Amino acid sequence: MQLAETIYQKSLTLSSEKAQTVIDFIDFIKNRPTSESDRTIGVNTESIALLSFFEEAGLVGCLETDEQLSTTYKEKLNFAHKHGAL
Repeated sequence: MQLAETIYQKSLTLSSEKAQTVIDFIDFIKNRPTSESDRTIGVNTESIALLSFFEEAGLVGCLETDEQLSTTYKEKLNFAHKHGAL
């Protein structure tokens, strides 16, 4: 049996969450650096992927404001969408 067919057959019995974990693992292995020169490049690629993940989760963003953001952030930022109220 070919590798792709084996993976496919075994994946048929997995829940959708576990199947997604398998896909994520395959992507991780595929993108993992394999040589020392790849490792240097891989750091930048992994950093970009991590940044993208944080941006999608809404943890990274920017806004234009004054220097006092550390003390006035509650007035400047709207967190209503995080609490289910818009």
